[in-house]
Amino acid sequence: MTASATITRVSVRTMSWFTAYADRRSSWRGPGADLVWIWIETDEPDVFGIGQSRGGAVTVALIEQHLSHLLIGSDALEVARRTEEIRRATSPYAAGGIAAMGASACELALWDLSARFAGVPLVTLLGGSGDPLPFYLTVADVAALDGIEEPAIRDAELVKRPARFGPADGRDGFRANLNDLVVLRERLPDSVGVAVDCFMSWDVAYAAEFARAAAELGLVWIEEPLPPDDLKGYAELRGRVSPVRIAGGEHLFSLRDGLRFIEGRCADVLQVDVTWCGGLRLAATLGAVAQDNGIRFAPHAAATQPWALHMLGAAGPGALAEIMVGLGSEGVLRPAPGTTPGVGIAPASVGFA
Repeated sequence: MTASATITRVSVRTMSWFTAYADRRSSWRGPGADLVWIWIETDEPDVFGIGQSRGGAVTVALIEQHLSHLLIGSDALEVARRTEEIRRATSPYAAGGIAAMGASACELALWDLSARFAGVPLVTLLGGSGDPLPFYLTVADVAALDGIEEPAIRDAELVKRPARFGPADGRDGFRANLNDLVVLRERLPDSVGVAVDCFMSWDVAYAAEFARAAAELGLVWIEEPLPPDDLKGYAELRGRVSPVRIAGGEHLFSLRDGLRFIEGRCADVLQVDVTWCGGLRLAATLGAVAQDNGIRFAPHAAATQPWALHMLGAAGPGALAEIMVGLGSEGVLRPAPGTTPGVGIAPASVGFA
């Protein structure tokens, strides 16, 4: 086997404040919610890589019509160089957002490819351990816990559920959100905390009042209560709700934005998404800076994203994996990086022959 692998082909595949759109995220998300898988193959037999992001048809067009031309003919093992070329090539017209999603998909595929080329799990290539990781559970509703084995519930640091209502829904919505946590609390051991995910739909006053009202229920954190660019609001809120913590960062799409979020003391828990933010190296960098600043590193949806699990295996103690119940990650009592070369995804399992 040679010391390089030249890319020969890049393929991709797509898989409240406004009451009209409040019931379901799918009612307003459009193609940006669609999962995108990317396959990168090389001129070396059985040396390929698989990556993932979202953005649907928009991300597919970006990769197929622009990014693939930057990759084909280049050395796949120069992951940092390939990723920087993509970042710079898209910056004149699409910094952040979709550009970061496209870069993430490509970079993750290149990391998977590099580990397969080396014949080792990605966590080994990153200098980490394959040991099981601490985790928490995310459930759409309490009924989802019926399908979880009791040890997984007991071992979870907390269980999180989405907030169904926001400021536009008035006092009835506030009480319903609180009651949802009461119902969840009744299903859990005292040692397991609860959390709520707001998906950027609350404001400072609402979140602060909710933190006070829910503190006795063992509320550990309020997740993403504000838009990610409201740094002042995040910092103010964090100062008002202690000891309840603020989690956020899922929708940060660059190193600069992530550093501003951390340096602004906006959150106690950083949740960048490795498939959205710009890739594994960027997410790991932000995670290290966060941990150095006393901020917990808990990447979004990590147990559904094998690249994130391998990254967490090299992130040091305290990093936390999210198991999203109902999305294929709940069968593992304790999430851990895989032991097969790369990140362990079989091509046929995601539609690539």
